[in-house]
Amino acid sequence: MNPVVALAPRFQRAGGRDSRVTTALAITAFTVATGLTLCVVGGLLGFITRAKEPVAPGTSDVRDLYVILAVIALVLLAVPLVTLGGSAARLGVARRDARLATLRLLGVTSREVVALTLVETAWQGAVGAVLGIVLYGLLLPVVGLLPFQGTTFTVAELWVGWPGLLAAIVVVPLLAAVSGAISLRRVAISPLGVARRTTPRGMGFARLLVALVAIAMFMGVSAEADALGAFAVGAVVATLAIGFATLNLVGPWVLALVGKVSLRRATTPARLLTARRLLDDPRAAWRVVGGLGLACFVAGALTVVPVLWTVRGTQDRDDAMLTQDLMTGAMVTLVVAFLLAAVSAGIAQASAVLDRRREIALQNLAGMPVELLDSVRRRSVLVPLLFVAVGSAVTALVMLLPLLGILVFTDPSGVVVLVGALTVGCLLVFAATETSRPLLRSVLADTVVRAD
Repeated sequence: MNPVVALAPRFQRAGGRDSRVTTALAITAFTVATGLTLCVVGGLLGFITRAKEPVAPGTSDVRDLYVILAVIALVLLAVPLVTLGGSAARLGVARRDARLATLRLLGVTSREVVALTLVETAWQGAVGAVLGIVLYGLLLPVVGLLPFQGTTFTVAELWVGWPGLLAAIVVVPLLAAVSGAISLRRVAISPLGVARRTTPRGMGFARLLVALVAIAMFMGVSAEADALGAFAVGAVVATLAIGFATLNLVGPWVLALVGKVSLRRATTPARLLTARRLLDDPRAAWRVVGGLGLACFVAGALTVVPVLWTVRGTQDRDDAMLTQDLMTGAMVTLVVAFLLAAVSAGIAQASAVLDRRREIALQNLAGMPVELLDSVRRRSVLVPLLFVAVGSAVTALVMLLPLLGILVFTDPSGVVVLVGALTVGCLLVFAATETSRPLLRSVLADTVVRAD
Protein backbone atom coordinates (compact mmCIF):
# COMPACT_ATOMS: atom_id res chain seq x y z
CA MET A 1 0.00 0.00 0.00
CA ASN A 2 1.15 3.52 -0.75
CA PRO A 3 2.68 4.97 2.46
CA VAL A 4 0.78 8.25 2.11
CA VAL A 5 -2.57 6.46 1.78
CA ALA A 6 -1.65 4.19 4.68
CA LEU A 7 -1.33 7.32 6.83
CA ALA A 8 -4.89 8.43 6.00
CA PRO A 9 -6.32 7.53 9.44
CA ARG A 10 -3.59 9.53 11.16
CA PHE A 11 -4.23 12.54 8.93
CA GLN A 12 -7.89 12.29 9.88
CA ARG A 13 -7.13 12.20 13.63
CA ALA A 14 -4.70 15.09 13.24
CA GLY A 15 -7.62 17.40 12.51
CA GLY A 16 -8.61 17.26 16.17
CA ARG A 17 -12.08 18.02 17.48
CA ASP A 18 -13.15 19.89 14.32
CA SER A 19 -12.46 16.85 12.15
CA ARG A 20 -14.41 14.62 14.52
CA VAL A 21 -17.40 16.96 14.44
CA THR A 22 -17.23 17.24 10.66
CA THR A 23 -17.01 13.47 10.31
CA ALA A 24 -20.02 13.00 12.58
CA LEU A 25 -22.01 15.54 10.53
CA ALA A 26 -21.07 13.82 7.27
CA ILE A 27 -22.06 10.39 8.56
CA THR A 28 -25.36 11.84 9.83
CA ALA A 29 -26.10 13.30 6.39
CA PHE A 30 -25.31 10.00 4.64
CA THR A 31 -27.47 8.15 7.17
CA VAL A 32 -30.51 10.37 6.65
CA ALA A 33 -30.10 10.36 2.85
CA THR A 34 -29.77 6.57 2.70
CA GLY A 35 -32.63 5.84 5.10
CA LEU A 36 -35.12 8.17 3.42
CA THR A 37 -34.10 7.05 -0.08
CA LEU A 38 -34.80 3.44 0.80
CA CYS A 39 -38.17 4.44 2.27
CA VAL A 40 -39.16 6.31 -0.90
CA VAL A 41 -38.02 3.46 -3.15
CA GLY A 42 -39.88 1.02 -0.91
CA GLY A 43 -43.07 3.03 -1.33
CA LEU A 44 -42.71 2.91 -5.11
CA LEU A 45 -42.15 -0.86 -5.01
CA GLY A 46 -45.25 -1.20 -2.82
CA PHE A 47 -47.42 0.55 -5.42
CA ILE A 48 -45.88 -1.59 -8.19
CA THR A 49 -46.66 -4.77 -6.23
CA ARG A 50 -50.27 -3.71 -5.76
CA ALA A 51 -50.61 -2.83 -9.46
CA LYS A 52 -49.74 -6.44 -10.38
CA GLU A 53 -52.49 -7.95 -8.23
CA PRO A 54 -55.73 -9.03 -9.97
CA VAL A 55 -58.68 -6.66 -9.76
CA ALA A 56 -62.31 -7.62 -9.25
CA PRO A 57 -64.49 -7.56 -12.42
CA GLY A 58 -66.36 -4.29 -12.94
CA THR A 59 -63.98 -2.34 -10.70
CA SER A 60 -62.16 0.67 -12.12
CA ASP A 61 -58.39 0.11 -12.10
CA VAL A 62 -56.35 3.26 -11.44
CA ARG A 63 -53.40 1.47 -9.85
CA ASP A 64 -51.09 2.35 -12.75
CA LEU A 65 -51.83 6.01 -12.00
CA TYR A 66 -50.57 5.48 -8.45
CA VAL A 67 -47.33 4.05 -9.85
CA ILE A 68 -46.88 7.08 -12.12
CA LEU A 69 -47.51 9.48 -9.24
CA ALA A 70 -45.06 7.53 -7.05
CA VAL A 71 -42.42 7.82 -9.79
CA ILE A 72 -42.99 11.59 -9.94
CA ALA A 73 -42.66 11.82 -6.16
CA LEU A 74 -39.44 9.80 -6.36
CA VAL A 75 -38.07 12.21 -8.99
CA LEU A 76 -39.01 15.21 -6.86
CA LEU A 77 -37.25 13.72 -3.83
CA ALA A 78 -34.31 12.10 -5.62
CA VAL A 79 -32.55 15.38 -6.36
CA PRO A 80 -32.66 16.63 -2.72
CA LEU A 81 -31.53 13.20 -1.52
CA VAL A 82 -28.58 13.04 -3.92
CA THR A 83 -27.75 16.67 -3.14
CA LEU A 84 -27.67 15.92 0.59
CA GLY A 85 -25.34 13.00 -0.03
CA GLY A 86 -23.07 15.09 -2.24
CA SER A 87 -23.00 17.92 0.30
CA ALA A 88 -22.06 15.45 3.02
CA ALA A 89 -18.93 14.53 1.07
CA ARG A 90 -17.98 18.22 0.91
CA LEU A 91 -18.35 18.92 4.64
CA GLY A 92 -15.25 20.55 5.99
CA VAL A 93 -13.92 20.96 2.46
CA ALA A 94 -12.10 24.23 3.24
CA ARG A 95 -10.07 22.73 6.07
CA ARG A 96 -9.49 19.52 4.16
CA ASP A 97 -8.34 21.46 1.09
CA ALA A 98 -5.91 23.45 3.21
CA ARG A 99 -4.50 20.30 4.82
CA LEU A 100 -4.11 18.48 1.51
CA ALA A 101 -2.71 21.58 -0.21
CA THR A 102 0.04 21.63 2.41
CA LEU A 103 0.83 18.01 1.59
CA ARG A 104 0.96 18.90 -2.11
CA LEU A 105 3.45 21.68 -1.38
CA LEU A 106 5.54 19.16 0.57
CA GLY A 107 5.76 16.92 -2.47
CA VAL A 108 2.74 14.61 -2.28
CA THR A 109 1.46 13.86 -5.79
CA SER A 110 -2.01 14.74 -7.11
CA ARG A 111 -2.84 11.03 -7.34
CA GLU A 112 -1.99 10.51 -3.67
CA VAL A 113 -4.08 13.54 -2.67
CA VAL A 114 -7.07 12.12 -4.53
CA ALA A 115 -6.48 8.71 -2.95
CA LEU A 116 -6.47 10.25 0.53
CA THR A 117 -9.77 11.97 -0.18
CA LEU A 118 -11.32 8.81 -1.59
CA VAL A 119 -10.34 6.86 1.53
CA GLU A 120 -11.65 9.56 3.85
CA THR A 121 -15.00 10.19 2.16
CA ALA A 122 -15.71 6.60 1.09
CA TRP A 123 -15.52 5.20 4.61
CA GLN A 124 -17.81 7.98 5.84
CA GLY A 125 -20.28 7.02 3.12
CA ALA A 126 -19.97 3.34 4.01
CA VAL A 127 -20.71 3.96 7.70
CA GLY A 128 -23.59 6.27 6.75
CA ALA A 129 -25.01 3.64 4.38
CA VAL A 130 -25.02 0.97 7.10
CA LEU A 131 -26.61 3.30 9.63
CA GLY A 132 -29.07 4.44 6.94
CA ILE A 133 -30.19 0.84 6.47
CA VAL A 134 -30.80 0.65 10.22
CA LEU A 135 -32.81 3.90 10.00
CA TYR A 136 -34.80 2.44 7.10
CA GLY A 137 -35.64 -0.59 9.22
CA LEU A 138 -36.83 1.64 12.06
CA LEU A 139 -38.96 3.77 9.72
CA LEU A 140 -40.65 0.83 7.95
CA PRO A 141 -43.43 0.40 10.57
CA VAL A 142 -44.03 4.17 10.58
CA VAL A 143 -44.29 4.41 6.78
CA GLY A 144 -46.56 1.39 6.84
CA LEU A 145 -49.17 3.42 8.76
CA LEU A 146 -49.78 5.71 5.77
CA PRO A 147 -53.21 4.98 4.22
CA PHE A 148 -53.32 4.53 0.44
CA GLN A 149 -55.92 2.85 -1.77
CA GLY A 150 -58.16 2.27 1.20
CA THR A 151 -55.59 0.38 3.29
CA THR A 152 -52.15 0.70 4.83
CA PHE A 153 -48.91 -0.84 3.57
CA THR A 154 -47.41 -3.98 5.04
CA VAL A 155 -43.71 -4.17 5.85
CA ALA A 156 -43.32 -6.80 3.11
CA GLU A 157 -44.71 -4.36 0.51
CA LEU A 158 -42.21 -1.68 1.52
CA TRP A 159 -39.21 -4.03 1.68
CA VAL A 160 -36.61 -3.20 -0.99
CA GLY A 161 -35.01 -6.62 -0.69
CA TRP A 162 -31.42 -7.63 -0.10
CA PRO A 163 -30.32 -6.42 -3.58
CA GLY A 164 -31.63 -2.96 -2.69
CA LEU A 165 -29.69 -2.90 0.56
CA LEU A 166 -26.55 -4.12 -1.19
CA ALA A 167 -26.98 -1.39 -3.81
CA ALA A 168 -27.14 1.22 -1.04
CA ILE A 169 -23.92 -0.08 0.53
CA VAL A 170 -22.17 0.18 -2.85
CA VAL A 171 -23.70 3.38 -4.28
CA VAL A 172 -23.49 5.65 -1.22
CA PRO A 173 -19.70 5.25 -0.67
CA LEU A 174 -19.21 5.61 -4.42
CA LEU A 175 -21.21 8.86 -4.44
CA ALA A 176 -19.19 10.08 -1.47
CA ALA A 177 -15.88 9.25 -3.14
CA VAL A 178 -16.82 10.91 -6.44
CA SER A 179 -18.12 14.06 -4.72
CA GLY A 180 -15.01 14.29 -2.59
CA ALA A 181 -12.72 13.86 -5.59
CA ILE A 182 -14.56 16.57 -7.54
CA SER A 183 -14.12 18.98 -4.64
CA LEU A 184 -10.33 18.59 -4.91
CA ARG A 185 -9.91 19.95 -8.42
CA ARG A 186 -8.42 23.24 -7.31
CA VAL A 187 -6.10 21.52 -4.79
CA ALA A 188 -4.65 19.30 -7.46
CA ILE A 189 -4.24 22.18 -9.90
CA SER A 190 -3.06 24.96 -7.61
CA PRO A 191 -2.19 24.00 -4.02
CA LEU A 192 -0.48 27.36 -3.48
CA GLY A 193 -3.71 29.17 -4.30
CA VAL A 194 -5.57 27.14 -1.70
CA ALA A 195 -2.90 27.69 0.93
CA ARG A 196 -3.00 31.44 0.32
CA ARG A 197 -6.85 31.38 0.35
CA THR A 198 -7.16 33.07 -3.01
CA THR A 199 -10.70 33.76 -4.20
CA PRO A 200 -11.94 31.16 -6.71
CA ARG A 201 -12.95 32.25 -10.19
CA GLY A 202 -16.50 33.54 -10.47
CA MET A 203 -19.29 31.57 -12.12
CA GLY A 204 -20.32 32.33 -15.67
CA PHE A 205 -23.65 33.29 -17.19
CA ALA A 206 -23.73 29.91 -18.95
CA ARG A 207 -25.24 28.33 -15.81
CA LEU A 208 -28.41 30.38 -16.24
CA LEU A 209 -28.61 29.52 -19.93
CA VAL A 210 -28.39 25.80 -19.18
CA ALA A 211 -31.18 26.10 -16.59
CA LEU A 212 -33.40 28.08 -18.98
CA VAL A 213 -32.89 25.48 -21.71
CA ALA A 214 -33.81 22.67 -19.30
CA ILE A 215 -36.96 24.49 -18.15
CA ALA A 216 -37.92 25.23 -21.77
CA MET A 217 -37.51 21.51 -22.59
CA PHE A 218 -39.97 20.54 -19.85
CA MET A 219 -42.50 23.20 -20.85
CA GLY A 220 -42.24 22.20 -24.51
CA VAL A 221 -42.72 18.50 -23.78
CA SER A 222 -45.63 19.28 -21.42
CA ALA A 223 -47.37 21.41 -24.05
CA GLU A 224 -47.10 18.58 -26.61
CA ALA A 225 -47.81 15.72 -24.21
CA ASP A 226 -50.92 14.60 -26.13
CA ALA A 227 -48.93 14.24 -29.35
CA LEU A 228 -46.35 12.00 -27.66
CA GLY A 229 -48.88 9.27 -26.92
CA ALA A 230 -47.45 6.38 -24.91
CA PHE A 231 -44.16 8.21 -24.40
CA ALA A 232 -45.82 11.26 -22.81
CA VAL A 233 -45.45 10.23 -19.16
CA GLY A 234 -41.82 9.15 -19.51
CA ALA A 235 -40.88 12.30 -21.43
CA VAL A 236 -42.59 14.61 -18.94
CA VAL A 237 -40.99 12.88 -15.93
CA ALA A 238 -37.52 12.84 -17.56
CA THR A 239 -37.59 16.53 -18.51
CA LEU A 240 -38.98 17.40 -15.08
CA ALA A 241 -36.00 15.67 -13.47
CA ILE A 242 -33.57 17.52 -15.78
CA GLY A 243 -35.15 20.90 -15.10
CA PHE A 244 -35.28 20.20 -11.37
CA ALA A 245 -31.62 19.16 -11.26
CA THR A 246 -30.48 22.39 -12.91
CA LEU A 247 -31.53 24.29 -9.77
CA ASN A 248 -28.27 23.10 -8.20
CA LEU A 249 -26.44 24.57 -11.19
CA VAL A 250 -28.06 27.99 -11.29
CA GLY A 251 -28.57 28.41 -7.52
CA PRO A 252 -24.99 29.50 -6.65
CA TRP A 253 -24.97 31.90 -9.62
CA VAL A 254 -28.16 33.56 -8.37
CA LEU A 255 -26.73 33.88 -4.85
CA ALA A 256 -23.58 35.49 -6.28
CA LEU A 257 -25.82 38.01 -8.05
CA VAL A 258 -27.71 38.64 -4.79
CA GLY A 259 -24.36 39.22 -3.08
CA LYS A 260 -23.38 41.84 -5.66
CA VAL A 261 -26.66 43.71 -5.25
CA SER A 262 -26.48 43.47 -1.45
CA LEU A 263 -22.91 44.78 -1.46
CA ARG A 264 -23.95 47.92 -3.33
CA ARG A 265 -26.84 48.57 -0.94
CA ALA A 266 -25.07 47.65 2.31
CA THR A 267 -25.51 50.37 4.93
CA THR A 268 -24.43 48.50 8.08
CA PRO A 269 -21.39 46.37 8.97
CA ALA A 270 -23.57 43.25 9.23
CA ARG A 271 -25.01 43.74 5.75
CA LEU A 272 -21.57 44.49 4.30
CA LEU A 273 -19.99 41.36 5.78
CA THR A 274 -22.96 39.22 4.73
CA ALA A 275 -22.68 40.43 1.15
CA ARG A 276 -18.93 39.79 1.17
CA ARG A 277 -19.49 36.22 2.36
CA LEU A 278 -22.01 35.59 -0.39
CA LEU A 279 -19.61 36.91 -3.01
CA ASP A 280 -16.63 35.06 -1.57
CA ASP A 281 -18.22 31.62 -1.75
CA PRO A 282 -21.78 31.46 -3.16
CA ARG A 283 -21.47 27.68 -3.47
CA ALA A 284 -21.09 27.39 0.31
CA ALA A 285 -24.14 29.62 0.81
CA TRP A 286 -26.10 27.43 -1.61
CA ARG A 287 -25.14 24.30 0.32
CA VAL A 288 -26.91 25.78 3.36
CA VAL A 289 -30.15 26.85 1.62
CA GLY A 290 -30.07 24.64 -1.48
CA GLY A 291 -32.11 21.93 0.21
CA LEU A 292 -34.81 24.49 0.96
CA GLY A 293 -34.76 25.65 -2.65
CA LEU A 294 -35.33 22.09 -3.85
CA ALA A 295 -38.07 21.58 -1.24
CA CYS A 296 -39.81 24.80 -2.28
CA PHE A 297 -39.69 23.63 -5.89
CA VAL A 298 -41.47 20.48 -4.73
CA ALA A 299 -44.00 22.66 -2.87
CA GLY A 300 -44.63 24.71 -6.00
CA ALA A 301 -45.07 21.54 -8.08
CA LEU A 302 -47.52 20.05 -5.56
CA THR A 303 -49.64 23.21 -5.60
CA VAL A 304 -51.48 21.60 -8.51
CA VAL A 305 -52.87 18.85 -6.26
CA PRO A 306 -55.78 20.95 -4.89
CA VAL A 307 -56.47 21.99 -8.49
CA LEU A 308 -56.68 18.34 -9.54
CA TRP A 309 -59.01 17.75 -6.59
CA THR A 310 -61.32 20.53 -7.83
CA VAL A 311 -61.21 19.40 -11.47
CA ARG A 312 -61.94 15.73 -10.74
CA GLY A 313 -64.59 16.32 -8.13
CA THR A 314 -65.81 13.43 -6.01
CA GLN A 315 -68.43 11.66 -8.18
CA ASP A 316 -68.02 8.23 -6.61
CA ARG A 317 -66.12 6.30 -3.96
CA ASP A 318 -63.10 5.63 -6.21
CA ASP A 319 -62.72 9.31 -7.09
CA ALA A 320 -63.01 10.29 -3.42
CA MET A 321 -60.33 7.77 -2.46
CA LEU A 322 -58.03 8.93 -5.29
CA THR A 323 -58.30 12.60 -4.40
CA GLN A 324 -57.71 11.82 -0.72
CA ASP A 325 -54.65 9.77 -1.63
CA LEU A 326 -53.39 12.63 -3.81
CA MET A 327 -53.45 14.97 -0.84
CA THR A 328 -51.86 12.38 1.45
CA GLY A 329 -49.06 11.73 -1.03
CA ALA A 330 -48.50 15.45 -1.57
CA MET A 331 -48.23 16.11 2.16
CA VAL A 332 -45.87 13.17 2.72
CA THR A 333 -43.64 14.35 -0.14
CA LEU A 334 -43.59 17.87 1.27
CA VAL A 335 -42.76 16.68 4.79
CA VAL A 336 -39.87 14.54 3.55
CA ALA A 337 -38.58 17.37 1.32
CA PHE A 338 -38.59 19.92 4.14
CA LEU A 339 -37.04 17.47 6.61
CA LEU A 340 -34.24 16.89 4.11
CA ALA A 341 -33.87 20.65 3.70
CA ALA A 342 -33.65 21.19 7.47
CA VAL A 343 -31.08 18.42 7.96
CA SER A 344 -29.02 19.68 5.02
CA ALA A 345 -29.14 23.30 6.22
CA GLY A 346 -28.24 22.50 9.82
CA ILE A 347 -25.31 20.28 8.86
CA ALA A 348 -24.00 22.67 6.20
CA GLN A 349 -24.21 25.69 8.51
CA ALA A 350 -22.33 23.88 11.27
CA SER A 351 -19.67 22.86 8.77
CA ALA A 352 -19.44 26.46 7.51
CA VAL A 353 -18.72 27.68 11.05
CA LEU A 354 -15.93 25.12 11.42
CA ASP A 355 -14.51 25.98 7.98
CA ARG A 356 -14.35 29.65 9.00
CA ARG A 357 -13.03 28.95 12.50
CA ARG A 358 -9.71 30.74 11.96
CA GLU A 359 -11.30 33.69 10.17
CA ILE A 360 -13.98 34.11 12.87
CA ALA A 361 -11.47 33.82 15.72
CA LEU A 362 -9.17 36.42 14.15
CA GLN A 363 -12.08 38.82 13.61
CA ASN A 364 -13.07 38.45 17.24
CA LEU A 365 -9.49 39.02 18.44
CA ALA A 366 -9.35 42.12 16.23
CA GLY A 367 -12.27 43.61 18.17
CA MET A 368 -15.37 42.53 16.27
CA PRO A 369 -18.21 42.05 18.79
CA VAL A 370 -19.71 38.61 19.25
CA GLU A 371 -23.15 40.06 18.53
CA LEU A 372 -21.99 41.29 15.12
CA LEU A 373 -20.50 37.90 14.23
CA ASP A 374 -23.74 36.21 15.26
CA SER A 375 -25.74 38.71 13.21
CA VAL A 376 -23.60 38.03 10.13
CA ARG A 377 -24.04 34.28 10.61
CA ARG A 378 -27.81 34.69 10.83
CA ARG A 379 -28.11 37.12 7.91
CA SER A 380 -25.93 34.92 5.71
CA VAL A 381 -28.72 32.35 6.01
CA LEU A 382 -31.80 34.61 5.95
CA VAL A 383 -30.90 36.65 2.87
CA PRO A 384 -30.35 33.73 0.48
CA LEU A 385 -33.11 31.72 2.18
CA LEU A 386 -35.85 34.16 1.19
CA PHE A 387 -34.62 34.57 -2.38
CA VAL A 388 -34.19 30.84 -2.91
CA ALA A 389 -37.52 29.84 -1.36
CA VAL A 390 -39.66 32.24 -3.39
CA GLY A 391 -37.62 31.85 -6.58
CA SER A 392 -37.78 28.04 -6.56
CA ALA A 393 -41.53 27.96 -5.95
CA VAL A 394 -42.19 30.48 -8.72
CA THR A 395 -39.97 28.46 -11.08
CA ALA A 396 -42.07 25.36 -10.41
CA LEU A 397 -45.30 27.24 -11.09
CA VAL A 398 -43.96 28.62 -14.37
CA MET A 399 -42.85 25.16 -15.50
CA LEU A 400 -46.31 23.72 -14.80
CA LEU A 401 -48.23 26.35 -16.76
CA PRO A 402 -48.38 24.25 -19.96
CA LEU A 403 -49.95 21.37 -18.03
CA LEU A 404 -52.69 23.19 -16.12
CA GLY A 405 -52.72 26.68 -17.56
CA ILE A 406 -54.70 29.33 -15.71
CA LEU A 407 -56.24 26.78 -13.33
CA VAL A 408 -53.13 27.13 -11.16
CA PHE A 409 -54.12 30.71 -10.39
CA THR A 410 -57.93 30.46 -10.41
CA ASP A 411 -58.10 28.02 -7.50
CA PRO A 412 -56.90 29.88 -4.35
CA SER A 413 -56.53 26.70 -2.31
CA GLY A 414 -53.33 25.79 -4.13
CA VAL A 415 -51.82 29.21 -3.41
CA VAL A 416 -52.81 28.91 0.26
CA VAL A 417 -51.11 25.53 0.48
CA LEU A 418 -47.99 26.96 -1.19
CA VAL A 419 -47.75 29.98 1.11
CA GLY A 420 -48.27 27.79 4.17
CA ALA A 421 -45.65 25.30 3.00
CA LEU A 422 -43.11 28.04 2.28
CA THR A 423 -43.67 29.62 5.68
CA VAL A 424 -43.35 26.36 7.60
CA GLY A 425 -40.37 25.27 5.50
CA CYS A 426 -38.47 28.53 5.97
CA LEU A 427 -39.07 28.49 9.72
CA LEU A 428 -37.96 24.85 9.95
CA VAL A 429 -34.77 25.45 7.99
CA PHE A 430 -33.95 28.63 9.91
CA ALA A 431 -34.45 26.79 13.21
CA ALA A 432 -32.08 24.08 11.97
CA THR A 433 -29.38 26.63 11.14
CA GLU A 434 -29.75 28.19 14.58
CA THR A 435 -28.40 24.97 16.08
CA SER A 436 -24.95 26.14 14.95
CA ARG A 437 -25.08 29.11 17.35
CA PRO A 438 -23.58 27.18 20.31
CA LEU A 439 -20.85 25.97 17.95
CA LEU A 440 -20.00 29.56 17.07
CA ARG A 441 -19.78 30.41 20.77
CA SER A 442 -17.41 27.51 21.37
CA VAL A 443 -15.21 28.66 18.48
CA LEU A 444 -15.01 32.16 19.97
CA ALA A 445 -14.28 30.74 23.41
CA ASP A 446 -11.05 29.23 22.09
CA THR A 447 -8.49 32.03 22.45
CA VAL A 448 -5.73 30.04 20.69
CA VAL A 449 -5.89 30.48 16.90
CA ARG A 450 -4.34 27.51 15.14
CA ALA A 451 -2.48 27.98 11.90
CA ASP A 452 -4.19 25.75 9.31
